[in-house]
Amino acid sequence: MILLNDLFLFDNLIKQYKSNKRIKLRFNTNFKDKKNHFTYDFVDMYTSKSNDFLPYILSIGSGKKARNDEKDIQFQFIEVEDHRWLFVGAYEIIEPKSNIHINQNGISFNYAKALRLSNYDKFIDRVIVEWINKPRQFFYVDKEIINNIKISEISSKPYFERQINFPGYENLSMTYYDLKQHLNNQSFIEHLSTIYAVYLITDIKKGKLYVGAAYGHDGLYGRWSTYLKEGYDRNELEDSKYPNVKLKELVTKEGLSYIQDNFKYTILEIFPKTEIGKQQALLRETYWKEVFMTKTFGYNAN
Repeated sequence: MILLNDLFLFDNLIKQYKSNKRIKLRFNTNFKDKKNHFTYDFVDMYTSKSNDFLPYILSIGSGKKARNDEKDIQFQFIEVEDHRWLFVGAYEIIEPKSNIHINQNGISFNYAKALRLSNYDKFIDRVIVEWINKPRQFFYVDKEIINNIKISEISSKPYFERQINFPGYENLSMTYYDLKQHLNNQSFIEHLSTIYAVYLITDIKKGKLYVGAAYGHDGLYGRWSTYLKEGYDRNELEDSKYPNVKLKELVTKEGLSYIQDNFKYTILEIFPKTEIGKQQALLRETYWKEVFMTKTFGYNAN
């Protein structure tokens, strides 16, 4: 068993500073903005290189409990699997709340001015630890906790660049978050961008279904990438009509967070990326809509 302290040598780090410093671990937990119907997903922000990511991991929060202090040297983690956290950087806090950031929803908040400790960069995306957050807590300064965090894995490749085996077209049925995690893996890109397909979206909360056909330039990969980003495809057309009306209404009413929490994506049939394959996909899309009666009981508008 290897402990995080065995690798990061926290005591040696603290000795480099003349002032009173402490180690703080932040296990950044996804959270919901109920007012704006949006879920802030740290893996999503990180992999998409969102401008929101750094301000959020250095944010001061609501102010009820200080997340930042000038004494802090913060080691930041995001959850990539259940209770498995990926190291994404170490920062010395310079000023706890001097910066202001406006996120993608137009909401402003304060975050710390910080100096990244580049000597720990070699561990970014490669060190994974095991940890279960305590209720209502995601940052820790207790030395007893910090010194006993277990390393689960030290990867030879960055976590999100590792080759993940594609499960096979006939076995691909994933929740929003599972698909989001794997979709940009090279194996998934290669398999999904080279085929046309008829697919099924299941609302596991309401039991409603949506059947669609993907026959664009990037095949099923292109269609699902858009769906994961916005919940529906605002540019999709079918016989010069817009088929995403009900999905668009759902996102408008419930927010993307509803999609993230309740949607599951499944491949029904695949076809070659040819004109014949496109026509077959359209015909079979009609067939599956009739089988599942998605125009009557589901999210298909036409």
